[in-house]
Amino acid sequence: MLDSRSQHQGFIKSALATGLICTFIFTLVVYGVAQYRANQQVELLKAQENAKVQLTKWLLTQGFDYAASDLQAIAQLPVTRLYNRTRSPEYKRQLEKIFSVQLEQKPTYSQLRFLDSGGVELVRLDYMYGRSLVTQDHELQSKAGRYYFKNIRALADGEVYVSPLDLNVEKGLIDVPYLPTLRFGVPVLDQSTGKGGMVVLNVGGELLLDTFRLSMTNVYDAFLLNSEGHILHGPDSDQEWGFMFGLPPAFKREYPEAWEKIMKADKGNVYTPAGLFLFETVYPLERIGALPAVNAGEDKAESYYWKTVTFIPNNALPGLNFYRQPLLVVGYLGGLLLLLTLVFYLRFSQFKRKQLRREIAQQARRFGEISSVLGEGLIVMNRAGIVTYVNPEAEHILGWSAAELETQNGHQVFHVHAEGEAGCPILNVMKTGKIYRSKEDTFRRKDGAHISVSLNAAPLNDETGDEGVVVSFQDFTEIKDYQNKIHTLAYQDSLTGLPNRRVLEDRLQHAADMSERHGRLLALMFLDLDHFKEVNDRYGHDAGDLLLKEVAVRLIHCVRKTDTVIRMGGDEFIILLAEVSAPESVSLVAEKIIQTVGKPILLPEGEARVGVSIGIAVAYGKGFTSESIMQSADAAMYDAKRAGKNRFFIREHPPKASKNS
Repeated sequence: MLDSRSQHQGFIKSALATGLICTFIFTLVVYGVAQYRANQQVELLKAQENAKVQLTKWLLTQGFDYAASDLQAIAQLPVTRLYNRTRSPEYKRQLEKIFSVQLEQKPTYSQLRFLDSGGVELVRLDYMYGRSLVTQDHELQSKAGRYYFKNIRALADGEVYVSPLDLNVEKGLIDVPYLPTLRFGVPVLDQSTGKGGMVVLNVGGELLLDTFRLSMTNVYDAFLLNSEGHILHGPDSDQEWGFMFGLPPAFKREYPEAWEKIMKADKGNVYTPAGLFLFETVYPLERIGALPAVNAGEDKAESYYWKTVTFIPNNALPGLNFYRQPLLVVGYLGGLLLLLTLVFYLRFSQFKRKQLRREIAQQARRFGEISSVLGEGLIVMNRAGIVTYVNPEAEHILGWSAAELETQNGHQVFHVHAEGEAGCPILNVMKTGKIYRSKEDTFRRKDGAHISVSLNAAPLNDETGDEGVVVSFQDFTEIKDYQNKIHTLAYQDSLTGLPNRRVLEDRLQHAADMSERHGRLLALMFLDLDHFKEVNDRYGHDAGDLLLKEVAVRLIHCVRKTDTVIRMGGDEFIILLAEVSAPESVSLVAEKIIQTVGKPILLPEGEARVGVSIGIAVAYGKGFTSESIMQSADAAMYDAKRAGKNRFFIREHPPKASKNS
């Protein structure tokens, strides 16, 4: 019995020893493999987050290029220069119209202003509630005490200033709710008179912050910091914009160890007891060559930067959390479950790797989706000049599909350069490491046509050391068309497409000169629609706009090609008949207009009818001015209104007699 007990004790001791050895060996194997896998996952996680940071960096710099180009174009417009020189009300109205067009074309722009050399706002338009609003003269403010005014004033004519991203301040108070704002400024100097001013563009910073928030997914905490360590965007909104209230930098205060290393390098990662920080430096001004401060001779674009930071806490990093899995704990208690536990671990490791790869692929798809809606072409080439990526806008501009361009030599296929591939400035950015910019380069379309493009080419490096170049470009003809469109809007009614009052003044003066020189008659009709307000009240303003367009078409059909139909605004039109044989001919035209306009007009909301009251001034040879004949036509129109509407009234000019119909 003792032997049996001893054997049992020996068995137990042997089993315990074997179990301890197996447990020890199993622990070592699992620990070694787990640590290796965890390191791999950490590296994959770093690569994934770095890819997001790189994408965010690229997207944050896009808006600066567009805003600087638009502002410089506005500052160089003749009307801007003329208004700076004369400060006349006429040029002010023209400048307000150009500002309005710019704001409504680019809703991300929140405000456009012209300030004089003393900092007083002379012209100001704000984009609010879906339209641009002109600030009345008594509401204009002095910005002489604001830092950006002093900085812009210190620049040379044509240089661009970009303010820090901060909150909008009106009348000395921070706007609530907060309005993150970037201010772009260009000084305007008239060499002949010495008069100076500046054009200031406010760009809504909320778009930049939305871009940051969308591209930096919410899996981990993400921060956008300024150069002093203040938080511009972060997980806790109460810690944002501290510098606007005189508070110390929140990120620097919360993570001093991480900030000390982040501020000394352009990119990298920092391990602290709190977790892992991945960071990248964004230089928004390096694409446009703008200046961030007064001393343009000393400050450079490199002094204006932000830091994008991703924080991964320790409990989210792959590693010790493996041992908290119940199945792994059970595996430590039985040698028989060693193989099953090991298989589970390998499968679990494979799952984690697939998950990380899936996230990386998802990030790549996100990059593709974002780049597909960019307003410029985007092409990526590797070190050998082979195209590896083409976005849809590049396909649209060049006419090739992505499948046709990828794996092809970009220089040989679409880049037109006389010096050949060796002297290609786009490919040379990989050697110089510097960004290449060209306002007018030449690309070749698939149909063989050459097009002028403005482009930026920047070197592209990834974590493995592979090099390449990313090229963003725009078809320059679109910019030309856009500039022509602005010019057209200055002389054309935006709703009906008819000429506006400026054209009328030109043509009326010409007709008056011809009438005086050759003794010809001319007639000016002043038309005001009857019952138009009832259409607006019943069917709405959209229906009213459709009715005005239809009336404009009918009026054009009622007159000759040599006559001019003008929309003055609202429901008022003017028709200039340059050559009239007799006043009776004008009556025939007026009757035709009344009959044509009075016909039913079919609108989506139903049928509408309007009438028209017409005042006509007929001029005989000399003795009149364009202003006086317009006054006569206006007075005749009111005579027609008083006589019962939907009729016309003729006044001879200078006055001789009147006819009523």
